[in-house]
Amino acid sequence: MRATRVLATIAVAALGLGVSTAGASGQASEPERIIQAAPRSQRVAVFADSVGLGARSAIPAAFPADWEVNVDGQPARFVEQLENDFVKYRLAVSPQWFGDHVVIAGGYNYPYWDPERFDRSIDSIIGTLTAAGVKHVYWVTLREIDPQYISGAAWRQVQPYYWYFPTVNDHLERALDRHANLTLIDWAAAANRPGITYDAIHLNTTGAALYSSLIKSAVDSTATTVADGSTTRIRVPDADGAVAATVNLTTTHPRRSGHLGVHRCDEPAPTTSVHNYSRGQVVAHTALAPLDANGEFCVTTLTQTNLVVDVTGTFASDAGFSAVGPTRWHDTRTAGAPLGGGETLRLDIDDVRSSAGFTGDPDAVAINVTSVAGTDFGHITVTPCGVDADHSNVNFVGAAATPNLVVVAPDADGEICLRSTTTTHVVVDLFGVFDEASGVVVDLPRRLFDSRDDLDGAKVAAGSTVEIDLGPELGETAGGAIVNLTGVGAEAAGHFTAYPCTADRPTASNLNLGVGEVVANAAFLTPDADGLLCVSTHASSHVVVDLLGEVGDVFEGRTAQRVLDTRQR
Repeated sequence: MRATRVLATIAVAALGLGVSTAGASGQASEPERIIQAAPRSQRVAVFADSVGLGARSAIPAAFPADWEVNVDGQPARFVEQLENDFVKYRLAVSPQWFGDHVVIAGGYNYPYWDPERFDRSIDSIIGTLTAAGVKHVYWVTLREIDPQYISGAAWRQVQPYYWYFPTVNDHLERALDRHANLTLIDWAAAANRPGITYDAIHLNTTGAALYSSLIKSAVDSTATTVADGSTTRIRVPDADGAVAATVNLTTTHPRRSGHLGVHRCDEPAPTTSVHNYSRGQVVAHTALAPLDANGEFCVTTLTQTNLVVDVTGTFASDAGFSAVGPTRWHDTRTAGAPLGGGETLRLDIDDVRSSAGFTGDPDAVAINVTSVAGTDFGHITVTPCGVDADHSNVNFVGAAATPNLVVVAPDADGEICLRSTTTTHVVVDLFGVFDEASGVVVDLPRRLFDSRDDLDGAKVAAGSTVEIDLGPELGETAGGAIVNLTGVGAEAAGHFTAYPCTADRPTASNLNLGVGEVVANAAFLTPDADGLLCVSTHASSHVVVDLLGEVGDVFEGRTAQRVLDTRQR
């Protein structure tokens, strides 16, 4: 206990963690306001040390008036002290505080001499709350101090402590695997900016408002997520006779890294994925969804996330397209070595023909190409073998798993080639084959628009629309275009929406990207009767549009139609 007392004393003196709110008995004081009991789904209890207590008034103010929000805690408390002196105390004397949501804002007082003690305290407090019937436990991560955003005096003051803040966050990340009802509120990411604290970690008015808004957003989004390992059945309207649909899958507020599998509902979930995401990421990917006789398909979710699905078209049956698999064609992780920068991976269609269950020599194949564990920024290019090209099909940033849909024509020997600019593992899954009747023509990509060149280096402004004339590029019998949309260097988190120019802009997205990212997503799209396709931007960004090919009247395009948004339920 001696070491515990010393650390608490230092924390109060050096970090200015405030004045105790405990009463004479050493327990927390009674709440200062009386609120009518709200439904369990609208009750939030927050237990915090001095950082979270800096938003004591701002947190309730961030929620609607009909929510019950209570904040309690004390400066310089270890997590086990928060549990024993506040959580357990409130369970005994104020059980009405506890509904579906509890937020823990602790960890700045960390037993660095005994890391396993911190893990035990995490498990204990979550176990106590779970046993009390709490559905969702949230933990606010610690600000990882960047000296450029604080004063020199604050930087000197935080020297004894700042070094272990990333370690605390690592403990919390690992706790996600142990507790399915735990969600992290990423203050570490949001706080990487100036003007939010009065020292290094304690909130000023601006910081308290931002901190509180993150808590409110986490509570709202988690309440609507689909669970780990769940399968969601989705119906595509007006899909009579269709064998597959082109869909855009978007995930928001995922609890941790995971992926989605798309499959017929009368078949088991595949081991392959069409969409990968990381915790806290908003990301979109296009997929070919095989449909059953009812025009339905299923999405199986590895880890908890909100799910948004937009339909952009359908493929008629018996008209040149066959949905197969999904079948794993190649995985360098099991083949022995990653694809090196500048190297070529050659794949033969014969190697997957039997397992995918098709015959003949397809004119083109629809594959999902995923970069995994990349060593740096880079991109993957997919072509018939023997063809030189400098376009990108998959843009990736380091180790995060990043997929994209690719339609490519095998060469005369039935082979395709993949090249990467930097070393990465590559996973290739086959989702469909096109024969001659499909009218698919896949040439080398043609760049239709690049704001870096076409606008003399200027970015497309937020809320603007780029009009692209596809008429001269497509054949008379084309049912749609296969394009690759790429966003580069967005100035704020945002999205692109592509649609026929004569139609109203839909409430859908084709591509989501964060600040400064390079993100690509393929899409099957049909322009308007004049051949015009519009791309609207939510945030200022460079916009790149490449035409990958065209598909015949086997494809019936439609303005993006939202068929699922779990955030709205």
